[in-house]
Parts: sequence; C-alpha cells; structure tokens
Amino acid sequence: MAARFPKRPPSQPRAPRPREDDQGGERRDRQRGRDDRPPQRDERRRRRDDRPPAPAAAPGAPPAAPAAPAAPTAWEPQAAWYDQLQGAGGDDFYRDLVLPATLRQLQARPGQRVLDVCCGQGVLGRTLAGHGVRVLGVDASPALIAAAQSRAGASERYVVGDARALDATLGDERADHAALVMALQDLDPIEPALAGIARRLPTGGRLVIVLSHPCYRIPKRTAWGWDEQWGIQFRRVDAYLTPQALPIKTHPGMPQDGASSTSFHRPLSTYLVALGGAGFGVVAAEELCSARRGTKGPRYMAEDRAAREIPVFLVLTAVRLG
Repeated sequence: MAARFPKRPPSQPRAPRPREDDQGGERRDRQRGRDDRPPQRDERRRRRDDRPPAPAAAPGAPPAAPAAPAAPTAWEPQAAWYDQLQGAGGDDFYRDLVLPATLRQLQARPGQRVLDVCCGQGVLGRTLAGHGVRVLGVDASPALIAAAQSRAGASERYVVGDARALDATLGDERADHAALVMALQDLDPIEPALAGIARRLPTGGRLVIVLSHPCYRIPKRTAWGWDEQWGIQFRRVDAYLTPQALPIKTHPGMPQDGASSTSFHRPLSTYLVALGGAGFGVVAAEELCSARRGTKGPRYMAEDRAAREIPVFLVLTAVRLG
C-alpha cells in the first residue's frame, strides 16, 4: 500500500492486477496468522526435555483411551505439530507482537488471576506467570492441555473444556481479567464464549482478544498483489462482509496429509456487536504489523512499505461493564 499515488494518464488504463492465492499465508496457526515462511529450523527441532515422563501402565492393564476433545473445532489433530511449532515460548509472531501487546492491554498485576481461554499449550500462561500473575487456562484439546500442564509452574492451572460452555468446565470460578488470543476465529458461535467470560469477571475486568486481522487476513479471500504500472505491492480483498466458514489444510504442501481446521471469518462489526451483547465495552485497540521480510530484491522497498502499512493482527481490549 502506498501513501501517495501519481495521477494516472487518462488514456492509459490500469494494468490488470495479478491474483495470488495465499491460503498458506492466511493459515491460522494460533500464532496464528503466520505467513508462508517456514518456522526456524531450531524451533522445528526444539526438544521438550523439561517434560516429565509419562507414568507407566500397570502390568496387564489395557492401554488408556485418549481423552476426547471438548469441542469439534479443537486443534487435537494439529496438536503435535502446533506444539512443535510454538514450543515453550512461542514463535517470532508471538514473541515480537502478540505477547507484548497482550501484556500491555491486560495490565494484570502480580497476584491477580487471568483466565486464558483457548490457551493451547500455555504460551501466554507461562509469560503471565513469569510476571507473577496466576493463570487458569482452558482449551478443548486434551493434547495441548497436556503440553501446557507438562511445563506449568505453581501459579498455572490448565483444564480441558469448551470455550463456549465455560460454566460446565469452571463452575463458579472467577478471574480478574481474561484473554482470548488467536482463537476466536476458531469458535462458532462466539456469543456463548464471550458471555461465559463476562460471568467470570468483575466490573472493570479486562478482556483482551487477539485476531488475525479480519479486514486484511481472510483465508482464501485476501492476497498480496503487485501493480506493475505503479510499482507498488497491494493487498487484495475479494470478500469481507459475508460471514464464512473456510476449511484450512494444516499442511497444504503435503497432499497425503488430510489434517484440516475451520476458520470462521466475520466482519469487524460482528465482534463489536457480540462484545456489547455480552456486557463488554471496547476501550482500546491495536493493529500489529509483521516484522518479517523476504530476500532483498528489486521490489523490497515496496514490499517493506506494504508490510509496515497493512497489519496482520488486531487487538481488541474490552472491559466488563457494571
């Protein structure tokens, strides 16, 4: 995106804009909004030496049945891959963008308790615990909860549950603040999740939501393009207002791997209305741009400018109204 455009000669029509299919670039991986660059090799190979060994089964006992996911949209099939990708501290998107923004907006103080909804393997929870904050995490994937528990400290607690049915999972437990990071676009419907969070917060309690930007990062509906006439990189948006359930392959470059998830696109207004209906008022927002860059080539300056102008994540901060 460019800030200024030269006037187009009236006799010279704009060249056709190329279309890129960036399904891979729009894939939410609970970073989630990673681009199509592969994770760093050392992250892919990072070992989990801090995990305790699994307890041995009693002699002659049948193998334990795996716990069932708490929701059909749980990232159970992707759990091993996603845990390897994120590791204990998150990838560069998490470390550089998502976690700092979430901490800024939560404003949680040492000793307070944060409800981490759709907590995954506990990347945010460990970060909060490192700041003296107590954490209660909920996720529908038993495998991701097991990964979170294996790394948890004394101030962290993680349980399996459906974000849309927090009453059934948490009973009357309460928290000072809550976070729903890189996961609201995995839930449908979202109203029960927001209402369940609201019931657990006091008046003035904060809820921080981080999303792949719903205006610019829509799987299969947005793409980077290059305008030869003006020499600019632009973001193409083919659809926005219509809510959509979009299937996303976890590994699009591996045809033999059928693992997939569903991304639920909604326009920004849907999130604002749902927050208001749950008793929240939005008080702050941040739009986060990627620091990732490709190889320096003839288009680097235009690509860099577009990356600094078009955000990849949206952070919404809401407070529980009285």
